[in-house]
Amino acid sequence: MVRSRARFALASLTAALLLQGAAEAKTLEDGGVTGNTDKALVLRVNPAIGAPGGVVDVVLRTYAPRPIRQGQVLIKVVSVPTTTTKSRLLTRKNLTQPVRPLTLESVTVFSQAGDTVSKAVLNALADSQTAQVNFQSSTGSINAADGPMIVLRCRLDPSAAPGDLFDLSLDPTQTKLTDSSGKAITISPQSATLTVRAASDPFLVQAGDSKVPAGGVAELGVSTFEPFPVGGGRFTLTWNPEIAGGAPTVKLDPRYGQAVYAVDASQPGRLVVDFQSPDASFNGVPGSIVSISLPVDPGAVTGDASPFALDPADSWLVDGQGNRIAVTLKDGAIVIQ
Repeated sequence: MVRSRARFALASLTAALLLQGAAEAKTLEDGGVTGNTDKALVLRVNPAIGAPGGVVDVVLRTYAPRPIRQGQVLIKVVSVPTTTTKSRLLTRKNLTQPVRPLTLESVTVFSQAGDTVSKAVLNALADSQTAQVNFQSSTGSINAADGPMIVLRCRLDPSAAPGDLFDLSLDPTQTKLTDSSGKAITISPQSATLTVRAASDPFLVQAGDSKVPAGGVAELGVSTFEPFPVGGGRFTLTWNPEIAGGAPTVKLDPRYGQAVYAVDASQPGRLVVDFQSPDASFNGVPGSIVSISLPVDPGAVTGDASPFALDPADSWLVDGQGNRIAVTLKDGAIVIQ
């Protein structure tokens, strides 16, 4: 058993996600090259889920460390017509009523030195909303470590209906980042969607997908899509052991919450991650709450694939009182390309 600690650094349906997918592999999204300033920095909006009147976290993350001194991002929120919303869109009220699904409650921009100063404004347009965040760090330590960078905590309007879908996209002309020397950082923006679920629906927990070359490292994990307090739990993941070229490594990023965890990778093709959060702050920020790196066999053949599955009989989450949390588990896949 290997024991580690992660410390929380933040005060405290699924149809759309089938299209959006889970977090892509780092080797694809950032070329797998850390510190290469010639590559565009992938800035990704995570997929989000929320219930009417509930909390929604709009999270921006990166896949490579690239220290940032200051920047501005602008996210546009646009309603996407779906089968369940088309009839509502044809009414006079919905044709004339502005799209204003979110109310901003707070913003957090992470920096390694904890010295970020930030300001966020949510504006309503005739057909959309825009969220603009301006931020700076005197030490230039924003994104000194890859992972979650910006968290916009919002409240979803109670009038939103299950099945409603909103596009969350970064405006590349209004999103600007600069490094410690004042040089502009080229970015590669990636959009996502916000899906409205019924209040009675369980939370979605999803194993990651990865497309990776033979001999590479599959960057996987387990993701959530909305914040809810987690006091502990277990994730048991399985894959075809023949596709692996070594044992997996596990990391719990402290920005997702305080947790003590233990890893058992003694059985090929099976990984058990047990974790406890004494203050139930784990998953205070949703996203890749458990990150897993799995070396791939150099002899793997292009086109080979393996499920990356959460064992439903041995995977669960509990709240601060030890009660099971209702979740839906969704599997991922490892594909050799």
